[in-house]
Amino acid sequence: MRSSWLPRRRFLGTMAVASSGLAAWRFWPTHWSQAEGRANVLAALGGTPVRRSPFAPWPPTAPKIEQSLLAAFRSRRWGRDLQGAMVGSGVVAQFENRFAQLVGAKFCLATGSCTQALHTALWAIGVEAGDEVLVSPCTFVASVQAILINGALPVFVDVDLDTFQMDPDKIEALITPNTRAIEVVHIAGLPCDMDRIVPLARRHKLAIVEDAAQAHLAQYGTKQCGTFGQIGCFSFQTSKQIACGEGGALVTDDPKLLEACFLFHNMGLDPRTVARTIGTKYRMHELEAAILLPQLETLPEEIARRDTNARYLANLLTQIPGILPQKRYPTVVRGAYYLFGIRYLPEAFDGLPREVFLRALRAEGIPCTTMYFDRLNHQPFLENTLASRTFRRIFPEQRLRQYREANVCPNNDLLAQQGLWLPQTLLLGESRDMDEIAEAFAKIQRLRSQLRQLAQVS
Repeated sequence: MRSSWLPRRRFLGTMAVASSGLAAWRFWPTHWSQAEGRANVLAALGGTPVRRSPFAPWPPTAPKIEQSLLAAFRSRRWGRDLQGAMVGSGVVAQFENRFAQLVGAKFCLATGSCTQALHTALWAIGVEAGDEVLVSPCTFVASVQAILINGALPVFVDVDLDTFQMDPDKIEALITPNTRAIEVVHIAGLPCDMDRIVPLARRHKLAIVEDAAQAHLAQYGTKQCGTFGQIGCFSFQTSKQIACGEGGALVTDDPKLLEACFLFHNMGLDPRTVARTIGTKYRMHELEAAILLPQLETLPEEIARRDTNARYLANLLTQIPGILPQKRYPTVVRGAYYLFGIRYLPEAFDGLPREVFLRALRAEGIPCTTMYFDRLNHQPFLENTLASRTFRRIFPEQRLRQYREANVCPNNDLLAQQGLWLPQTLLLGESRDMDEIAEAFAKIQRLRSQLRQLAQVS
């Protein structure tokens, strides 16, 4: 039984403003260590960790998933054959129908990955060599690779530091006559500011492709992510909220776009097996769909739990000096929280770098990572592509020079220095688990003077 000293929404006690201008603790429960067995020493320096049990394992291996996979395996129909894809039979078709219903879209097309879905979607809306697509630099590399594969330039829109999302105020200045689309990335499973982005896209006659790889069932206003633009794309990679190893899907309400996507992902073949266009083989297979289908039953409840726990955790963490959780726009009804984003301000921790804080946090039993693909707009793959023969043939030298000079995203650079992620599995527990996560952050803040000693330990 846990001690009653921790009233859940007031566990951080009273704060005051220190002479440095930073919020600091005036009082901290003196019986904290006694009641909970926590030593006043950071776990990384030999103290007792705040969290001593593992969080929920991932991906799930429920009996229903095993039974579904076994049935598909025994059917001997492992691949999604051409005719099955045409007539809508098989487990993949069942998954597509159910996922479209959950997301609130008319159509769904399953693919082998979200990267494939993005490539297909951009091709279907007409992104071609010489075009430009606006995208956030705070994303997974696949968001940008899909643009480059279509022969287009990924034009980076700097982020809003509070939300980590593409800043709508910075979009219009980057639009050129060659801009074809906006690829909206709902990073960490929180929706972008669609109330501003959608009208802007309409005004400039730009298509919207949503990278909702991390935003399953996230809701903004009355609509869910993936349904604001022409096409929305999702991921089912191992770490995602529903997982099958790899796997992806796209959704749309436009039957013509669905047909274009189907042809492209099906080697250009139509129902008569006539090759009508170029294409590739991006079909999801039956075994992947068999793993995914049972997970759709529990997905709504699990997303709701992540959202509830994330809200609760954010309320606790915002009371800790130097810890700024990723904010959500007021119109966001539900976040999917593939990741829980946080900004770490070193000035509130005696100037110690983020890496030292992360070592301390992990030692307290809280899994965490830095921002993946920090400063994505400056990763080597981009310059290597721009310097390739293909891109030098597509784009004039002057345009590539201008592009390089304008490829500056100072907010994202700062976010790359300050940001850290908590994985979604931490949010699948109970509120007491959120209390322990917040306790770990608060403990490090309280014992921040020990971080310098930790920094000296190799």
